[in-house]
Amino acid sequence: MPISRQQQARQAEVARNDQALLEAARRVFARDGANASVNAIAEVAGVGVGTLYRRYNGKAALYERLLVLSNQQWSAAVHTAADHSDPWQGLQNLVIESVEYGQGTLAPLGRLTSLPPQMADLAAAADRDFAALVDRARECGGLRGGVTATDILLLIEQLGRSPLIEQIQDLDDASLTAEARAARRRLIAIALGGLAARPNVDLPGTPPAQRLLTARWQT
Repeated sequence: MPISRQQQARQAEVARNDQALLEAARRVFARDGANASVNAIAEVAGVGVGTLYRRYNGKAALYERLLVLSNQQWSAAVHTAADHSDPWQGLQNLVIESVEYGQGTLAPLGRLTSLPPQMADLAAAADRDFAALVDRARECGGLRGGVTATDILLLIEQLGRSPLIEQIQDLDDASLTAEARAARRRLIAIALGGLAARPNVDLPGTPPAQRLLTARWQT
């Protein structure tokens, strides 16, 4: 039976609110870590706390949903990288995508909840495929010798955990936020240069302005 326009509108509103809550939760978790509050998440999402609780029973439930989405993204990204004709380029693309997705932002909150068993199996398979990709990137001469899969995972986590963009977003300055994203891409390139057997000296964009450091501390 076809649903009414009113029902369609309601479903669209629920979907928008859910997306806003998930984006806000990732942003607040990245900024505040385990001290993140549901009030802060609802405020950033632009919805009432009641709307949050109608969808999730607290920040642990929000974290679990983000964890599932994060592992789905990781699995898909690893699969794409593994299919690349150049393993080293595929690995570089994977690092860039994973840092920009924010994989590392959830790592410090692991005690809040754990992955459902079916997602844990998916994550384990992706990690095995990732380790194989790292081996191939090293064997083809792109990745420097001695670098392990764990090294790269820790690098992704550390780069992804930086709260710079979230802090800049709180200033509500679109141009400064764009600068922060460009600065992160540049830092990723610097890190990838450190992983490369033959580093490329060219870096993307222009050097970041000092205001990216100072703007966050001005009142």
